[in-house]
Amino acid sequence: MSASTPMTADQISQLSNTIFSARRDNTILDVYPGQPPATLEEAYAVQDLSIKANPDVITGWKIGMVPPEFREQLGAERIMGPAYKSVTHFVGRSHSDDECLQLPVFKGGFIAVEAELVIEIAEDIAPGSVNTADGVEHLVKAVYAGIEIASSPIVDLNDYGPTAIVSDFGNQQGMIIGEKIEDWQSVVPTMEAKTVINGEVISAKPANNVLNGQMSAFAYVIDCAAKRGITLPAGSFILSGATTGVHETVVGAKSTVSFGDMKLNIELVAI
Repeated sequence: MSASTPMTADQISQLSNTIFSARRDNTILDVYPGQPPATLEEAYAVQDLSIKANPDVITGWKIGMVPPEFREQLGAERIMGPAYKSVTHFVGRSHSDDECLQLPVFKGGFIAVEAELVIEIAEDIAPGSVNTADGVEHLVKAVYAGIEIASSPIVDLNDYGPTAIVSDFGNQQGMIIGEKIEDWQSVVPTMEAKTVINGEVISAKPANNVLNGQMSAFAYVIDCAAKRGITLPAGSFILSGATTGVHETVVGAKSTVSFGDMKLNIELVAI
């Protein structure tokens, strides 16, 4: 990702149309379709147009990390993207060993599993209504064990950097909400998150293993949404960031994600 001349409105519109059409039509793109946006402002402008084009309902937002080498250039540590009703699965409990949720992904595209804590918002958060410096815990209704599925028709989307990811809905393709974590403020710091794929333990980390913790991620999405003029409704969900890493995999993979003794079982299937 390198600096370039600012994108025109027509270029932003064309990029949004190309990427959104690839998602809608399940068309795999071997390379990113053109030059990725040079700034997050341009990337969110692309995302905004794609959101307008999508008739699906937004149920929440995902948060992703900006790699350290891009943070000064982009002026941000995190990015956000919409999660849609069609790929939101509220389980509300832990899976038994014989349960498995099938999740659609782009066969031949980018596919990854991420263990994430999911935050449910307690009240409507209008742009500019919250000073996040005063804390955000009072805006949390509940915290759940969960999974994000990252998938894109662009084969190597993440290789093009954070602005490319933002331009394609943040690489979001699934939000799975599992068991509610009671007394989350004291429990989460003591929990282990673990991702298993096809029977192999891929990674195990502390459940609060995101930059400055999940409340910092929640504060970020409130501030970023405010800058974009987006209201975060009560009852919507926030995927707060990958705790064990971004684990690339393929169609047909089976995964179990656990937070302590809470677990979710999934299988990735082709769209």
